[in-house]
Amino acid sequence: MYLLNIIDKDGHFELIDSDFIALYNIDKSTLIELTDTQYAHYLTLNSDDITFKDGTFHARSFRPSAAHEWDGKAWEIPPKKLTALLAEKRAQLIDEIDKKAETIYSVWTRFEAEYKARKEAAEVFKASGYKGEPSIYITSFATPAGVDNKTATEIILQQAAGLQKLQDHLAALRMRKYELKHPNLTLEQLQAISDDIIKQMDELMEAYKNG
Repeated sequence: MYLLNIIDKDGHFELIDSDFIALYNIDKSTLIELTDTQYAHYLTLNSDDITFKDGTFHARSFRPSAAHEWDGKAWEIPPKKLTALLAEKRAQLIDEIDKKAETIYSVWTRFEAEYKARKEAAEVFKASGYKGEPSIYITSFATPAGVDNKTATEIILQQAAGLQKLQDHLAALRMRKYELKHPNLTLEQLQAISDDIIKQMDELMEAYKNG
């Protein structure tokens, strides 16, 4: 059995296990004996401010963040503080998007000079009608791949086109960071837009890995 010792006019209390009542130096006649239903309700509450009034528990939800303030009915972020938070969050997310794109580009362009030279060699060989001596950039791909020079040329050009398409998509995704500058967006909306951009960037990286 559990007892309540009400400690202020707002209904804040001290919960006492009756098995340990002897340890408390209080007037036992002022204690409220909880029913099983009342105690079960108390156990369901997840709050940093629980009160007991009119035979039932009342709870205020946990403070969502340090920026929130209690207005008497709900947790709210004051307008001035919210404006600063939005600006800070927006700048943070834009920076994260840019850094994500930069990381992906660094992988894709690690051998950029080689990719460019191989693509140009393939274009020259294709333009010649696949005649003459192909560049070492073609033969060095064709031999280990076990294909002829014409097939190697077509594969090289397909890969180059595929990479260019991925880079175009990545550039477009990075530009979506300007969506975060739209007015009247909430913190949750800013995060949702950023999450979607990052998710699609990850999908492009995965597509690149899978060839």
